[in-house]
Amino acid sequence: MKTVTFDEARNDFERLFQLAARGETVVIQREEQQVALKPHAQSREPEIAPPGHFSSDYSSEEAAELNALAALAPHAPLPESAKS
Repeated sequence: MKTVTFDEARNDFERLFQLAARGETVVIQREEQQVALKPHAQSREPEIAPPGHFSSDYSSEEAAELNALAALAPHAPLPESAKS
């Protein structure tokens, strides 16, 4: 962890930013206040297909069966027709 004053941070922000981007916590202090500059792990949300995206892949009966099974998940195994 590296601690710097507010003025030092203002004058050398690029270097401090690079340190934080590499994983080091940089604490910036001004009088009694302290803030930390540290990397933020961004979570990736799964991509979700828009409604109707798979409409041509399954018959109405297959979709109904798979939706019924999905409602029971995670305890129900996939039907043989969905494994291919």
